Amino acid sequence: MNATLEKTRTFDTKNVILTRISEDDLQSFLVDSDIDENNNTIFRFPELVEAIIKTVPEYVFAEYCSSPISMTNAVERLKEAAKSIYKIKEYELMKKAYIDNDSSARHELEQLPVNKRGEFGELILHMMLRDFHGTIPLVSKAYFKDSVGVPAHGFDSVHISPIDKILWLGESKFYKNGKKGIKALVDDVKNHFVKDYLNEQITIIKKNLECNSIPQRNEWIETLNSTSKLIDQFKMINIPLLCTYEHDIYDCYSDLDTDEAFTYHETNIRELKTYFDTENTHPCNPRLNIVLLLFPIQDKDKLVKMLHQKLWHMQNI
Repeated sequence: MNATLEKTRTFDTKNVILTRISEDDLQSFLVDSDIDENNNTIFRFPELVEAIIKTVPEYVFAEYCSSPISMTNAVERLKEAAKSIYKIKEYELMKKAYIDNDSSARHELEQLPVNKRGEFGELILHMMLRDFHGTIPLVSKAYFKDSVGVPAHGFDSVHISPIDKILWLGESKFYKNGKKGIKALVDDVKNHFVKDYLNEQITIIKKNLECNSIPQRNEWIETLNSTSKLIDQFKMINIPLLCTYEHDIYDCYSDLDTDEAFTYHETNIRELKTYFDTENTHPCNPRLNIVLLLFPIQDKDKLVKMLHQKLWHMQNI
């Protein structure tokens, strides 16, 4: 792991997220712990929520440098970003179900596929790429939204490495069960990294870049225009696949820095990686630059509820 990135995290400035395994095709993370005034172990959920919510303005607007957000308009921009998230129906349903305890909203939510429920996986992926890989968003994630109330399509993240000239097209899943999340990611690889789909998404990205002011804008337009062969596209693309899921390590160990806790964590991570490798039968697999990101958490429902509480407050500040 790049030591400089560890010291200059964009969102996780309090170093709430611990890196446990860091390999070319596999990374794992845990939530850090602390103690309360009674010497009881607590996991830093509030700080994690704060780090994730900090991503919202950049995630929505793709403003990462020379940002128009200033002391005079910061509050309005934060409110605008939060409102943009809630224009997506699934996030609005999640808010009604988790915050308002609306039974009809919860029932409607349960009828949706798990990966269509607005559960912040994309924001977590955005944060992981920025803080642990030093990427910047190439376009706003709203680039795939067709109109107000229509859920976003396409990749969950579209980032670049400015120095290495790598395009990061990522997918994220937020499941209670890790293997189910992995299986959904495998399906995304199978369906999204094929010629027709990839060319369609690159066309949409190029269209968005025409009204974008990021550094290297013209260079990326030229690169995307000139790279039409699938073999060349795969060479310039990294594929980060994030699975955030529930795991009992937080209940089994109060001290995550022990050898026993690390062994327990690594066993779980290696098992999921083996499952991914077995299930991922993409015919171009040797050419795909996949990085599997595994992030076990203690309680999915609790985290989602806290995120919605914070986001709803942001919208109404």
